[in-house]
Amino acid sequence: DSLKTDVEQISNDLQRPVINDAKLSTYRATLDDIRTKALTQSEKLTAAVAELNQQITQLGPAPADGQQEPEDVAKQRAALQSSLDQVKSAKSQLDVLAVEAEQLTGRISVIQRDQFFQRVFSTGPSIFNPGLWLDTATGVSTLATRLGGLFNVWWRDVSKTANPIGLALIPICVFIALLFFRWLSRQIARWTDARSNGDRPLDDLTRLWRIARGQISTAVALFILFFPILVALDVSGYLTRRFGLVLDLVFNLVSTTLIFYMLARRVAAPALRQWRVVDLDDKAASRLPFLVGLIAFLSVAQEEMVRMADALFVQLKDTIGLSSIGALLMLVLLALTVLTLRRQAGLGEAAAGRRVYLSWTGTFTPVIWVLISIGFIALALGYLALATFIAQQIFQTCALLIALFLLHNLADATVSASFEPQSGFGRLLRNTTGMSERAIERLGLVFRTAVDVILVLAGLPLLLLLWTVTWVDFRSIINSAMLGVRIGAITVSPWTVLLVIAVVAGGITLTKLVIRWLDRRILSETRLDKGVQDSIRKGASYTGYILAGGFALTAAGLDFSNLAIIAGALGVGIGFGLQSIVNNFVSGLILLAERPIRVGDWVVMPSGEGIVKQINVRSTEVETFDACTIIVPNSNLISEPVKNWTHGSPLGRLSVAITVSYDSDPEEVRTLLLDIAREHPKVLTGPPPFAVLMRFSPIGLDFEVRAYVADALDAFTTASDIRFTLLRKLREKGITIPVSSAVLQNPNG
Repeated sequence: DSLKTDVEQISNDLQRPVINDAKLSTYRATLDDIRTKALTQSEKLTAAVAELNQQITQLGPAPADGQQEPEDVAKQRAALQSSLDQVKSAKSQLDVLAVEAEQLTGRISVIQRDQFFQRVFSTGPSIFNPGLWLDTATGVSTLATRLGGLFNVWWRDVSKTANPIGLALIPICVFIALLFFRWLSRQIARWTDARSNGDRPLDDLTRLWRIARGQISTAVALFILFFPILVALDVSGYLTRRFGLVLDLVFNLVSTTLIFYMLARRVAAPALRQWRVVDLDDKAASRLPFLVGLIAFLSVAQEEMVRMADALFVQLKDTIGLSSIGALLMLVLLALTVLTLRRQAGLGEAAAGRRVYLSWTGTFTPVIWVLISIGFIALALGYLALATFIAQQIFQTCALLIALFLLHNLADATVSASFEPQSGFGRLLRNTTGMSERAIERLGLVFRTAVDVILVLAGLPLLLLLWTVTWVDFRSIINSAMLGVRIGAITVSPWTVLLVIAVVAGGITLTKLVIRWLDRRILSETRLDKGVQDSIRKGASYTGYILAGGFALTAAGLDFSNLAIIAGALGVGIGFGLQSIVNNFVSGLILLAERPIRVGDWVVMPSGEGIVKQINVRSTEVETFDACTIIVPNSNLISEPVKNWTHGSPLGRLSVAITVSYDSDPEEVRTLLLDIAREHPKVLTGPPPFAVLMRFSPIGLDFEVRAYVADALDAFTTASDIRFTLLRKLREKGITIPVSSAVLQNPNG
């Protein structure tokens, strides 16, 4: 009821003709909370509806007309049906409330967009209109008068109750802040000189850390300067609400101007070329900090002037002239800054061996020139708000992008240096975890990627905030994402995705641990050949992966009763484009089950021959004797003839042929062949080797000795050893090997 009341109240308020942007943003945040609560409660009721339906189903179908069921069953059915109707009614009301809140949010977005365009494209006097400058003089006079009145009222109020002694703390605080800033500047200068006087060139990390240290010291010095002053004024009774607005204006002007000026000065490094991180000559480097500082001053001054005018009840027409001057000066200074940054030829050889940053800014120069030109045209046509918006967006967007880019490079350089294998942190990782140098480098790559993702996730919202996107929009997007996207009966939310990923990762990890245990504790103790062991490992891994996928789908809330529909859709997909993949997958399962080809087998295929190294889901890896890997689709090994030298038995047979002259004694040659084969350590005694006289060739007697080895892979080397020994023995016994007449006629052929 309270949610519905809030929605009705906001709906009535939206009927007003004028609503300020802050109020609209508040309404959007409230409606987003209402929608989130309504959908959350509706999701809970969805589970209750499913439970009640299941209970009613267990009671069986309701009796037909004219039939009766037991009284207790009828009462229970009626009670369950009544509860179901109530829950469905409440769920429907919550769903309607969520839709109504979403519709009102859309209306507010339209109102905010219309107000933004009306505000930005509102017209006024041109900068060439003399009346504008008369209004400027009047506005300055009015603003000065109101400020004077503010100070008079402030002094009249505080002079009676304030304690002047507390003001004595202000010069003390200022003096302490100046001393601290001077000491900090000397420390940074000493650190800088210590690294710039050596012969070793400055690395990127050192140059970037100089900028970061300098900005931190500037922020600390400003805090030490301003915070005690505020405390002293507050304790002494001089700090009132309106006087606090003036102090905020002064503090914001000074702080923002100084921070941007010092950032530009440390980036450009006018007097320290070796520390410069941008490709500028000395003249441009000296000019850049002043331009950036002035632009920052004007940017804050324009925003603070609007706040001050509202607080002092100064009319809009009295501040238009000052805003026009501010926008004009900002556009001129932005143009000068672009011209200054285009002078990127100053470092030359000085930049050799080190990285120069922000060179990518030149890519956006044409876009910035177009925006600056539009700003000047808008001022000439009287679109002051548009010109101010363009000038502010150019400066703030460029400043944010440059700051994020420098922060990215600093983080990247820091992580890269930290995860160098020879760095202190790298040695610590090696000593404590035993990680290899390659593993440390990969870990560094993971951290660098994580830093990039974090900077993008942090910088993108900040960038969008500059372009009319509000935190309410981000909050709405995050809430919608947390509630999830509904696909049929399944709600996909980030938590569901994370749960599925965790279940899959846990299942894969557990499967690998089981496979490792199976390999070390069981398979290694058996006498099974490598092919059988590989089939067992593959089967266990596939089973584990399938179970992990099933548990993940269960965690996602998938109803397995719909698997028939999914299987049908999958069958259509297989018929159109996945037939080859599934064919190879099924063939791989057949290879693992029937094992016509196993890991370690010596196979001969149309594409080549070699040793089977691995049987995967889709293909099989065969390593040739030239150390080349052949990737063979599993379906080819099933459908095409394959010669397997080691199928069924690892024994291998070798044959060594020799031709001797007709003058040789055949029995002597036969005995020699058998003796040489029997003496070789790898030749088996059973089956025993045997020698045969194959034929009477035109040039001599063709003999062949055949023997068996325990491993077919040893047949090549064993046959080679027998040939070497045979050649030596034949020469010792004077048995000649005849040469064909063709070879004699062509000795060089």
